[in-house]
Amino acid sequence: MSFDFAERDLTHIRNVLGYLERSTDFVRQTEANAVVSLGYWRARVRAIQVMPQLPMHIDKQAKELMLRLDHLESTRQARQSATQSTPGKKAETRSLASMY
Repeated sequence: MSFDFAERDLTHIRNVLGYLERSTDFVRQTEANAVVSLGYWRARVRAIQVMPQLPMHIDKQAKELMLRLDHLESTRQARQSATQSTPGKKAETRSLASMY
């Protein structure tokens, strides 16, 4: 993977995370959906981070994205536990495709 491709991939991931951060349905999305699977995006960022001789500016971008992924994960867990602790309330699930 070239460094140019790595930068473009990080830009793409940044855009996806921006969508997820703004999405009110983020927690309700299924983990099976690759767009919402934070593990998938984390793996893509890690693949860039392990590149040999990675320029410092790309590494910095990757670290910032990992922090955003951590924040999204903690937000998801907090909302899921709040939803599960509310008796009688059924969580609604919508697919990403139904949003378009």
